[in-house]
Amino acid sequence: MIATVTLNPALDKTMAIPGFAIGGTNRASIEQIDAGGKGINVAKAARQLGCPAMALGFLAGANGRWIADALQAMGVLCDFEWVPGETRVNLKIKDPLTGTETEINEPGFPVGKNHVESLKRKVEEIAGQCSVMVFSGSLPPGVPPEIYAEFIRIARNRGAQTILDSAGAALRFGIAAGPDLVKPNRAEAEEVLETRIDGEAALVGAARRFLALGARVVVLSLGADGALAASGRERWRAWSPSVTASSSIGAGDAMVAALAFAMTRGLALADALRLATAAGAATAATNGSAADLGSIEDYSKGVTLHSIGEIAGLC
Repeated sequence: MIATVTLNPALDKTMAIPGFAIGGTNRASIEQIDAGGKGINVAKAARQLGCPAMALGFLAGANGRWIADALQAMGVLCDFEWVPGETRVNLKIKDPLTGTETEINEPGFPVGKNHVESLKRKVEEIAGQCSVMVFSGSLPPGVPPEIYAEFIRIARNRGAQTILDSAGAALRFGIAAGPDLVKPNRAEAEEVLETRIDGEAALVGAARRFLALGARVVVLSLGADGALAASGRERWRAWSPSVTASSSIGAGDAMVAALAFAMTRGLALADALRLATAAGAATAATNGSAADLGSIEDYSKGVTLHSIGEIAGLC
């Protein structure tokens, strides 16, 4: 089983506004509403891959109930810590005339120390029952940036493999705890490493630095440019097949789900990267937050994969 932890979930609402005008009156139509938050997206994508999945984290209010009901309808097991307040709503505004997307994300509900401690106990219990535990997403107010590092240590002590996908201080502290895999995108990697990452040599250098910081495997996701994966023994570069993007929601989370799935199956790093790249592409082409297994398998045929040593003499 794959278990995910989402500390700052959201009701993701996608709206279409032709000719979106800042400072003006805009008339919108709602395209879709999704149970959101990075770990929740991972759990949904894992179910699409046919893997049992459980979602943990914090939820609050009526929006939280809607999210829990939606997940259970998809076959995702839930064991959330309920907190006071209301689960945030994140808006994605799509302008079909210009092709632009604008995101407006709320900060989330405040979380007290007692709820943090209660969730730690849930993590410890579930970690002993799953193969892989995924910690991903932003932190709500009141949650310390060291939280993912604590969770990673707890899960490892209970025998679970761990994946970290976050940003900023939560990512920096989490890497130091030695997760089995970390998956930053380019912007998140640049923020943690405090440097621009331009070109293939810079990607390899960034991967080396993440490994030196404590990660056992790093996968740098690069959007339409594919991804790079590295461990202490091997490095692989994948290029995504051509995709007509329908939505950016959940593409990176689908990659994490595919990587977690690969870890449960003991797949080689190259095969895991191919599957993850295909999952990201298939999800980007889907008007939703998770692509089905058939689509992912079709897209995997179009993924170009090379050992880093085959690229311009890099080593």
